[in-house]
Amino acid sequence: MNPRTHRRTLLRAGMAALPLAAVTSAAQAAEPSGRLTTADVSCWTDAYLEAWRTKNDAAAVRLFTPDAVYEAVPGVAAQTFRGRDAIARYWRDITAGQSDMTGRHGTPVVTGNRAAVELWVTLRAPAINPDGDHWVTFLESNVLLFAPDGRCRRNTEYWNLQMGRLDPPQGWGAA
Repeated sequence: MNPRTHRRTLLRAGMAALPLAAVTSAAQAAEPSGRLTTADVSCWTDAYLEAWRTKNDAAAVRLFTPDAVYEAVPGVAAQTFRGRDAIARYWRDITAGQSDMTGRHGTPVVTGNRAAVELWVTLRAPAINPDGDHWVTFLESNVLLFAPDGRCRRNTEYWNLQMGRLDPPQGWGAA
């Protein structure tokens, strides 16, 4: 990657969001007590990754509250998306240039209605890696704030992009 390449250019080229299995609502998986669990966050993250893999913006936005905030790059107003319509547009734009996506997540860490989860994603993105087979590896940590119904109210992403198709190191993602 050219060190002068602007991060927003990478995002527009299809390298973020990062990110839903059969889109079973996380709300349906929530514990009856209303207490957020690691199982709830794992279910939500599986659905998030499936929406990313299938480029399904409708499935993605169902995981978020109507007034959700999605920070693809924290602190950058142009990369902060408010509400489902903005999140859907972002997902369509970001995933358009991606193919052959595979993703996995680590064991979530949960405190109250807040969770952190690691993602390890590989995909092809010719606009990001124009050489060879176009593989990139996306290492991401998401800090998630959940509503009582199990949907996400805020997703803040912290990510690192590596050229090539890398496997996670032994022990990656364990809590």
